[in-house]
Amino acid sequence: MRETDHSRYLLLVEKVASLLLLAYPTLMLAVKGGMNGAFLLMLLLALAVRITRPAGMDKTVWRSEWTIYGISMVAMSAAILISQSYHHNYSAHSYDGASRYWLAIPVFLLLRRLNLKIFEMLQVAFPAAAILGFVLAKKLSEGPEIRSGIETLDLIHFGDFELILAMLSLLGINWMGRDGLALKIIKISGFIAGVAASFASGSRGGWLAIPIFVAIFIYFYTAKSLKLIISIATIGTLSTLLFYSLNSTFHQRVNELTSEVAALSHGNQDTSTGIRWQLYKAAVEIFSRHPVFGVGPDGFAQEMTPMMEEGKITPVAAQLGRGEVHNDILNKAVGMGLFGLAAIIAVYLVPIWLFWKATRSVSAQVKRGGVLGIVFVSGFFVSGLTVEILNLTMAIAFYSFTVAVLLAFCYNIHHKIGSSRAGSNKDIHHV
Repeated sequence: MRETDHSRYLLLVEKVASLLLLAYPTLMLAVKGGMNGAFLLMLLLALAVRITRPAGMDKTVWRSEWTIYGISMVAMSAAILISQSYHHNYSAHSYDGASRYWLAIPVFLLLRRLNLKIFEMLQVAFPAAAILGFVLAKKLSEGPEIRSGIETLDLIHFGDFELILAMLSLLGINWMGRDGLALKIIKISGFIAGVAASFASGSRGGWLAIPIFVAIFIYFYTAKSLKLIISIATIGTLSTLLFYSLNSTFHQRVNELTSEVAALSHGNQDTSTGIRWQLYKAAVEIFSRHPVFGVGPDGFAQEMTPMMEEGKITPVAAQLGRGEVHNDILNKAVGMGLFGLAAIIAVYLVPIWLFWKATRSVSAQVKRGGVLGIVFVSGFFVSGLTVEILNLTMAIAFYSFTVAVLLAFCYNIHHKIGSSRAGSNKDIHHV
C-alpha cells in the first residue's frame, strides 16, 4: 500500500471512530441492539488496524498498569468457566455478556493511538443522548404510578443511564478547553434533561449515586472550604425539596420508599424494598454454603423454591428471585463464589484506580477525563447495589466500551501540555 493510501486509510479510521463515538450513546437508547452494533463496528475497526497498521500510527507499547486492566476484564469469563467446570454444567450464554468486558481491550488499544480530536465528539454525544432519552420518554406504567421511559430499555436501566449521562454532561463542561456558549448550552441542557428523565422514570436506586456525584464534584472542582461545602449541601437540599414538591413521580416514589420501610418493620415483606431485603439475605446464606465456586451462574433461581418451602422467603420474593438477585455483587458471589466476587469487584475497582491515577496528571484534559471516568464507574457501581444493572449484554457493552473510551483518552499518546488544547510542543509522558 502506497504512503498516500496509508494516509487516507488513517484518516478514514479516525473519521469512522469519530462517528461511532458521537453516535453510540444515542444508538444505545434509540435503537434496539444499537449499542452492541456500535461496539462491533469499533471492534472491527480495531481488528482492521491490527491487521494493516496505517502509516503514521505508532505501534502499541504495552504499559504495566494495562496488565491489571486486561486481567480485570477477562476475570468474569474466567470465573464463569471455573464455576461451570466445578458443577459440570456448561452453558455458552453466560459468556455472551462477559465477553464484552475483554472485547473492549482492543477498542482501548486502538483509540489511544488516534488523534485527540476524535474524542471531542463525546462532548456532544453524552448530552445529546440524555436529551434524546428525555424527548423519547413516555408513560409506560399503568395505575396510580406515573413512570416514564422508553420501549428499548426497562425503566430502571433507563433512569440510571439518564442520570449518569446527565452527570457526564455537566462535569464535561470545559473538558477539552473553554467551551463556547452553544456547547455549554448543550451540556447544561443534557444535564437538566437527564436528571428530569431519571426522576420521571422513578428509578430510585440510581438516585443513591447523587450524593456520590456531589462528593466527587466537591473533591475535584472546589477549594473544599467548609463554607462552600455547606453552601452546596444547602443548595442540594433545597433542590431536592423543590423536586419533591413539584415532581409527582419523585414525590410518589420517595413516599413509597418510606411506606415500604415502615411496612417491612411491621412484618410486610412483599414490597419492593422488602423483596430486595429477602433476596439479599437469601444470597448471603447461599454464598455462605457455597463460598468458593458458588451455585453456578444460573443457580440462584434454582435455590428459590427450596428456600420458599423452608419459609425463608415469601412466594412473591421467590418468583422475582428466579429472575435476578437485584444486586450485581451478590449475584456474582452467589453464582460463582469467591471467583465471581473478585471478578465483579475488579470490573469496578480497577478502572476506578486507573482513572484516579489520571486525575493526578499534569494535563487538565487528562485530569478531567479521569474524573468523568470515576463518575461513570461510580454511577454503575451504586446502581448495581439495588438492581443487576450489568445483567444485559447491552448494559455491559455500554459500561465496558465507555470505560475503554475514557481510558483511551486518558492514556492517549498525543496529549500535550502547556495549552488548553492539544497542539503545543510539550509531550505528556505520564498519567
